[in-house]
Amino acid sequence: MIALNNVSLLKPGFRERPPILQNASVVFGSKERVGIYAMPGSGKSSLARLLAGIDQPDIGTIRREGRVSWPIGFAGFLHPNLTVHENINNFARLVGVEPEAVIVFCREVFGLEYAPSKVMQDLSPTQRALLAYACSLSIDGPASWIADETITVGEPADRAACDAILAERLKIGGLVFLSRNIRQLATYCDRFLVLLNRRLVPCADLAVAQEALELSKLTPQELDMEMANHV
Repeated sequence: MIALNNVSLLKPGFRERPPILQNASVVFGSKERVGIYAMPGSGKSSLARLLAGIDQPDIGTIRREGRVSWPIGFAGFLHPNLTVHENINNFARLVGVEPEAVIVFCREVFGLEYAPSKVMQDLSPTQRALLAYACSLSIDGPASWIADETITVGEPADRAACDAILAERLKIGGLVFLSRNIRQLATYCDRFLVLLNRRLVPCADLAVAQEALELSKLTPQELDMEMANHV
């Protein structure tokens, strides 16, 4: 479970830091599947890191009960000049699991087998994406899973494996999925919010959320013209 209490989050930086989220109070239940519809550049990744506990709110508090996942597929921890095993060791320390358990999971579920000397920068983009995905899903047991746009990766066979392991994880856990992809949100989630004007607004209809986001980009004059066309 993740509970936001009057949370505000500002964009990273040293000078101007416009808000990404303002005065948000919302609860994500431990077994809920919640989709957050948000446009590119709105701060989806920052919000995902906030929910996962990687970043902290500028105002307000967040209460978490149970384990909250590393954002699914987030590759920010993978250092290009370290070996795959060194990167896995670093990840395991960050999330509090045994490195060998992560290595076994990567091998048995996704067929990812790397020599101890294999360096990250020698992997293809697809291999790196699969490794990041496998690491994030390697945590066993109940958890609130966070996904930032990425819900499956790789070739069709890889995506089928991603879907299978995610389905297993969600039998006993929850999901908060931030995306601009309405089809995927509707596939994986059954409750929806829209990040609109720095607020998390409940939304029963994703098509309405999409229209609201489009209207929010208009100037006051453009909005007046748009509303007049619907009269």
